Amino acid sequence: MVPRLAALLLAFFLPAAPAPGAESVPGAAAPPFVAAVEAWLADDEAAALPVLSDLAEDGNTAAQMLLAIIDKTPALQGPWLTNRPREERVALMRVPGGLSGRSWMHTAAETAPLAGLWTALWQVDTPVSVALDFAAAGETRAARETLLALAARGREGFAEAADDPHYPPAMRYLVWREWADAPAGDEAALRRAREIAALSAAHPQRAMIGHPPDPASAADWLRENRDVFPAIAAFCDANCGTTAGSCAQAAYEAVASYPILATFGSPSATLIDPLRFAESPRGQAALLRRLLLTVDARGRRSLIERAEETSACFAEALRSEAQRYTGTAMPPPQE
Repeated sequence: MVPRLAALLLAFFLPAAPAPGAESVPGAAAPPFVAAVEAWLADDEAAALPVLSDLAEDGNTAAQMLLAIIDKTPALQGPWLTNRPREERVALMRVPGGLSGRSWMHTAAETAPLAGLWTALWQVDTPVSVALDFAAAGETRAARETLLALAARGREGFAEAADDPHYPPAMRYLVWREWADAPAGDEAALRRAREIAALSAAHPQRAMIGHPPDPASAADWLRENRDVFPAIAAFCDANCGTTAGSCAQAAYEAVASYPILATFGSPSATLIDPLRFAESPRGQAALLRRLLLTVDARGRRSLIERAEETSACFAEALRSEAQRYTGTAMPPPQE
């Protein structure tokens, strides 16, 4: 089945080059996988996901990893996948067997050490070293996600990794929190003060230490530092043209959570370059979906109305994305 479906994909999608480092994951450079990724980034789930599923069953480790991360991440699931019957979703996205199947990541971990890091992340007793290993492998977003998961579980010991060259700069606030109780004049207290003073006043990370930046300044920072968090800048530049600045501010205000900002992005930087993901139709739809998933149906109306106050362009994008899942037109905000 794979050759037939792959041939169809290759007929419509010109495969791009695999992401740098993809050769470390078996199957990442295979033409059918590259073509399926291209289709998925074009937001054509109906073309991409069945091929990825077939490739996974045929032992393609890269396909197994990508399916597993999509399966684990609601924001990455577009309307075609979301609207599949449960049984079909399970058959498409997971290892066959049992009532709900099993994540492909466990199978992938048998041949790819990188996949083993994801299985470790999903364990309660994950050590901080997993985040450092992710970062060393170029998986910065996954490294941040690991640290946030540990913090949410009440784990400590981030300061012990403060001098590791792979510790993510965007998660420095976890170290600063542990240094906050150091006595005045102590080296930890002095380092904390120096590092915070050196952090841009507009850096979104300041929200995590009680000094949130002005939204307009933070939006400008995001556009100027898109290599750190590319999603908002890429979306607004592509969709809102001359009003990209107000779009970025509205998007930043809609995020309303530094952890969301820090953990959103390419499923795997090894498989899909983060900037390429941010600039793709699927990546941009996923950004909107991630924001819509932070609130219930009633909250979505308020979310869109608040966005409208700053950027009509971004508000309309949110409204349109919501409609893709409900099939019902959402009325514009009341005057």
